[in-house]
Amino acid sequence: MKLLSFFLVVLAALVARAEDSPRLFGVLQGTLDRAKQGAAAGWKVAVIPIAWDVFEPEDGKFDLAVARKVNEEAKAYRALGYRLQLDLGFQYPPSWIFRLPDSRFRNQFGVEHESKDPGRNVANAVFNRAVRDRMERYMEAVFRETGTDWDWVRLGGGFYGEVNYPLHRFGGKTNCYWAFDDLAQGKKEGRSTGLTACPVPGWKPGDADTAKARAFLDWYLGALQNYHDWQIQTVRRWYDGEICLLYGSWGIRPGWLDTAVATSLDGSSAVESAGEIATGYDWERLIGGIRDPKVIVYCTWLDAPRGDCDEESPDAARWSPAHWQASLAEKNPLHLKVWGENTGHGNSEALDLTFERIRRFGLMGVLWAFESDLFADPALRRATFAEYAAKIASFKLESSP
Repeated sequence: MKLLSFFLVVLAALVARAEDSPRLFGVLQGTLDRAKQGAAAGWKVAVIPIAWDVFEPEDGKFDLAVARKVNEEAKAYRALGYRLQLDLGFQYPPSWIFRLPDSRFRNQFGVEHESKDPGRNVANAVFNRAVRDRMERYMEAVFRETGTDWDWVRLGGGFYGEVNYPLHRFGGKTNCYWAFDDLAQGKKEGRSTGLTACPVPGWKPGDADTAKARAFLDWYLGALQNYHDWQIQTVRRWYDGEICLLYGSWGIRPGWLDTAVATSLDGSSAVESAGEIATGYDWERLIGGIRDPKVIVYCTWLDAPRGDCDEESPDAARWSPAHWQASLAEKNPLHLKVWGENTGHGNSEALDLTFERIRRFGLMGVLWAFESDLFADPALRRATFAEYAAKIASFKLESSP
């Protein structure tokens, strides 16, 4: 009953907030060629990406031509009336970063994480202070060369730009936890500021000891929170506007951590099977710990399939990611705003579902993934530009006197 009462209070607050929330729409991977057409359809936001590996191809050497291109693109969008969101592109680290010792995540099987998939080959900035130092230098250069006149900055720092560890499935293994490099395990100095070494060195998920499993898990999730908070604090050295923190996937739900600890994190429980725990998707911890009022909770799965969700359930484990994150944002004493994007390659049903959740949970809007999808071959059955424009227009009609 307590959970149901909480749900009703939060839902009422979200609905009330929806009435006066600014509605902000746009696309991901947008192009200037389509920007004028998009503006006429109600797009107000452009995402300007800058990839770390492109801007800093050599250690400490920045390609200023990249910054000039970013500035020119930003100016062109501004002239069309767009507001701008800067993507810092940490998910594209330069190859030289991996020459630093312990710059790759390592799992309990002794395997280092490496990927050829764009956006997945991330560096170990959770535990490695030297990697964070390079990231900080990169951020300073970006703001120095492109300025601070951004409406929003996107943060996350993991694969696909979201907050996470690498995936739980890797190299033919499952249930991978990524805290077994020498820095994390306390075998070397050089851990990120504010992090202690693993409190149970040598223990591995599946070793039968629930006390050690709980100590490890709290430390493991806390280390990701340290990285999450460090990104906010570091960007604040140069930028004082709004920050979008990207949270992906389903997220760890109430009671799941206890269930996983009961089997010493051996991966056998149903709540561990999807990898939410090993990948660190603890939104309750991360969103609940935000103390910066200009941080926006940014959900990257607004269109989670309807059949997997039950928004009316008193069990928060059944809610969509948008619902879960919005409830946590409202529960935070700062009553944080919520924004987001869909998965990508969505059809008309996904578009309908996304806009249904924007209304229901008081979201600021959506950045549709991707612009090219809206103009794709009709045979692909993706949501169209005209359909997206109509959805945006529906908000204008609702707000008309």
